[in-house]
Amino acid sequence: MPATQSPQTILMVEDNALQRRQLEAQLQPLGHRLLSAVNGQEALDRMRENPPDLVIMDVVMPSMDGFKACEAIKADPRTAGIPVIVLTALSRDAKDRSYAAGADDFLRKPASTLLLQVRVQTHLRIHSLAQSVGHLAPARPKVLVVSGSPLVRAQVQNHYGKDQAVFVEAQGEGQARAQILAHRPDLLVLDTELLDGSAQTLAMAIQQAEELAGMPILLLHGPGELELWSKLKEPVSDAMEKPLVAPETRRRVALMARLAHLQKLTRPA
Repeated sequence: MPATQSPQTILMVEDNALQRRQLEAQLQPLGHRLLSAVNGQEALDRMRENPPDLVIMDVVMPSMDGFKACEAIKADPRTAGIPVIVLTALSRDAKDRSYAAGADDFLRKPASTLLLQVRVQTHLRIHSLAQSVGHLAPARPKVLVVSGSPLVRAQVQNHYGKDQAVFVEAQGEGQARAQILAHRPDLLVLDTELLDGSAQTLAMAIQQAEELAGMPILLLHGPGELELWSKLKEPVSDAMEKPLVAPETRRRVALMARLAHLQKLTRPA
């Protein structure tokens, strides 16, 4: 994903002042315009006056909770296309309820700064591109899965659906580079566990190559590994912690496929 993304407007919906300031501090480095609301009703009022490009929604709030606010946003044709990321400390069924309410994504508090930032940037990028070309269904993507684990490579393909994409595999950095040259994949699913080489080196090489810059990368990482990537500037478009869970794998790969498809449609001839 290009690091030179134009500034856009993010509406933060959070009733806790301390958590609102923490969220603002996490988002400020991205350079976007940040607005705030203290509950769902205030968020809806602000959105009708000045629609943002993305909403980050808390769930437990007075007046109107995040679930109801999300439903209202998605029910209104004027705001339905605005991506909503639910950010909550609620456990149990909060993720399922968020997606049922129409949320585009879900993060649990306290969110990793890197994960929050890459998700925000990816959804903003998709929203911006979709406005110029419309909401077209992604074509069958070509996906390169790079992992030293045969189990992980099989899980990615089985979870997403082998008939939903053209899959190419690699076990390490060297083989991945060869597969990229041979097959020109639309997106890369990159495990931190490789048989040879470095996942970070591969990710940075892709982003620095003019013909590959912008290729969506979904990073698969173990507990505690994500912070090792925080020193790199936008090295990936999304990240997911292992062990993999089928519904989340499908959602994350589908998001990367949509980004890749929109970028291809808007790429200069």
